[in-house]
Amino acid sequence: MKKLLVFSSLLLLLTACPIGLDYAPGEVGKEEVNSKLIGTWTLYSAEDAEAKKFTITKIDKYSCKVEVVERGEMYSLDTDNLTMYETTVNGLHVLYLKPDDEDKYYMYQYKLEGNELTIADIPLLDGGIDAVNSTESLRKEIEASMGNESFYMEPFTYRK
Repeated sequence: MKKLLVFSSLLLLLTACPIGLDYAPGEVGKEEVNSKLIGTWTLYSAEDAEAKKFTITKIDKYSCKVEVVERGEMYSLDTDNLTMYETTVNGLHVLYLKPDDEDKYYMYQYKLEGNELTIADIPLLDGGIDAVNSTESLRKEIEASMGNESFYMEPFTYRK
């Protein structure tokens, strides 16, 4: 089944102030990335996203290259090139990115419907970032946070 679900996240380029994490929320390079994400995406729902336009190209079935084509005012990375992976946490579709010049991961929840990609930050609302000391603890923190009404933050919508 192709991955389409709950509000989502993508590139640290696209949302409100994401925080780089030492741990990925999934098994890096071992879970398939939804091929429908391949293409160029342009923001149309807001003015203040981190990225206004980005391109996703396939590396292999487990990873993609993301290039930020047009930065938004909130963009905070030094690079425009990232590697993207995907995982699912309790039904939530999660994209996580690793900038080419960092050893950190940035994660977003996403929903893909036709030619619209909606992404949002993933807030850690239970124990916060201090509760994360492994991939397993990060996944548990995401699951616990999903029960909080503030979990589904303001999304950004892009069109292909």
